[in-house]
Amino acid sequence: MFNLKFIILAVILVACYSSAIPIPDDDVKPEVFDEEMTARIAQLVKGEYDKDDLSVKDKYILFVINESKKLYEYFHEESTKVSEALLADTEVTENEDEEVKEFVKKIHEYLEKVKDADNVEEKVVALAFFYKLMEKYDTDNIKDPSKSVLLIEGYLKKHGLEEFDDEFEKRCSEFLKEFIEKAEEVKKDFTEEQLEKYAVFIEILEELKKDLTIESRLDLLFDKVTVDKDHE
Repeated sequence: MFNLKFIILAVILVACYSSAIPIPDDDVKPEVFDEEMTARIAQLVKGEYDKDDLSVKDKYILFVINESKKLYEYFHEESTKVSEALLADTEVTENEDEEVKEFVKKIHEYLEKVKDADNVEEKVVALAFFYKLMEKYDTDNIKDPSKSVLLIEGYLKKHGLEEFDDEFEKRCSEFLKEFIEKAEEVKKDFTEEQLEKYAVFIEILEELKKDLTIESRLDLLFDKVTVDKDHE
């Protein structure tokens, strides 16, 4: 099933550095970056740079932000597509099973949340809502699934959830692989002062290079992002 941490991380990364997505001040803080780097990231996202003057670090920052945005957009588009396909299927919407009826209501609710989301908190809430709803019908994690749960899982498979899930995991894996490779290139250019300044970043990189699962690697990245508890 989709990795919720990766989805939220992608939303946060894009929101932090894109003026197109408003977020409240101090709600999301990437601890890995200092003020100088944060300011540079903002410039790069806004296009305030000369392509011929981009450093290796600049190119790396652009890669992370652009790929994170692509992951978020892919999840948003595909989750919406699956949801709309479910609601267009009369076998689903006209089913009299009470749990199926409740499931249909939740799909409607998700599409409304996505439609109305206009800041990072609402986007995270909407995507987490979809993730938790899909998790509820993931029979691999249910000891004795009911007939209703099996029925809904069948509907989800019918409308492409498995393919969506597999593709998302593949994209996450590819992103992490390239993230590590490009980070190594950045590290090569660091001075002694920068090695000390970005010690946390280097520590994460060294851990990511170990033979870890995708989940473990995402935990390392996600643990460096703090979200104000008042907005959880």
